[in-house]
Amino acid sequence: MGESEGSTRKRAAGFLSLPTTSIGKWSAGLLLLSLVMVLLNTIVVMPVTEQRAGLELAQTLYNAVTGMCVVASGVSGLFALVMKRERSWVVVVAVLVFASVIALMLQDLATPR
Repeated sequence: MGESEGSTRKRAAGFLSLPTTSIGKWSAGLLLLSLVMVLLNTIVVMPVTEQRAGLELAQTLYNAVTGMCVVASGVSGLFALVMKRERSWVVVVAVLVFASVIALMLQDLATPR
């Protein structure tokens, strides 16, 4: 049976395409959310928390939620790449952002004080 004769197998999308798997789409969505949150943090949250005393906890919580979005995006992207054979550039970028965040955290822990 040829490919044009009703084969139900789906071709893997290339690197320049958007995610095709559901977990890849989640990874891309979480990456977009985390980028928007970083932008909002820079434009809105940090200036407000620096002007008013007592908002350090709000800044810390916002940073924690943003970090969790980055981690969730990277872990789901890694799962999509390895288990689901996703090859979208967006998912690769999510994994690279996750890896760079982990590298920066490890560097901070390894730096003597």
